[in-house]
Amino acid sequence: MEIGKLNKLEVLEITEKLIILDGGEEGKLSVSRREIQQKPEVGENVEVFIYRNAKREAVATGFIPYAMAGEFDYMVVNEVSPAGALLDWGISKDLFLPSREETAKLRVDRSYLVYVYYDQNTRQVIATMKVDDHLGLSEPQYQMNQEVEVLVVRETEIGYKVIVDNAFWGIIYHSEIFEKVEYGMKTKGYVKCVREDGKIDIALQKQGYKVVDSLCALIMDELSHHNGFLPVNDSSDSQVIYDTFGCSKKSFKKTIGTLYRQQLITIDDDGIRLVETEE
Repeated sequence: MEIGKLNKLEVLEITEKLIILDGGEEGKLSVSRREIQQKPEVGENVEVFIYRNAKREAVATGFIPYAMAGEFDYMVVNEVSPAGALLDWGISKDLFLPSREETAKLRVDRSYLVYVYYDQNTRQVIATMKVDDHLGLSEPQYQMNQEVEVLVVRETEIGYKVIVDNAFWGIIYHSEIFEKVEYGMKTKGYVKCVREDGKIDIALQKQGYKVVDSLCALIMDELSHHNGFLPVNDSSDSQVIYDTFGCSKKSFKKTIGTLYRQQLITIDDDGIRLVETEE
């Protein structure tokens, strides 16, 4: 069983209000039936989050925190003291951020980027603001267009700094953004390239011919549903293109260029048209 993470535990007993689980070396654990969406039977497994209370006892809950051990997220400060801060963790227990792990003066009701981990010394799940200590610890191994999980950290002059797969620093350039992006946002991204410094260039859409193929089908379908005409072309505003097709202007121009060369559409001053075929 891993403290600070989701665990699948066997149901030993079910009472009117509780589900009793096999916690292995931690003994029997109980979780409120109201916290479990499924209706398990004795002998089946249920997935619960495990943490420790102030007495270092393992506790099971059906609620999932904002971030588990090994993950980063922005969390709001509920309380500040000389010993540290208590953060809103998304479950009944606040997450402790020791003062030794702080890198800035904290204020109540403000959110801060933290890394969550299980501290072997205190046997508690705690937070730290020293996020750089937990990033780039291995060599990133990604292929172009590989899907990744992205946490937006902050805006810079060239784009948005992001954390990739809870393991690496990355960046999404302003020129690659065609939707609302803000710090704390979690989304899917696609690897453009891994730089020599180990940082990763990320796009919010896939790159290359795979995009063209899918966009070709989408544009042809939209044209057929709009009497063979759409009032958008390679001169249209990038936001209009994104709102219409959910893609960048660069991908759109490449796609309609492909369709034009295949003599499937014409590109006119007022938009794009399906080429009429002889029956």
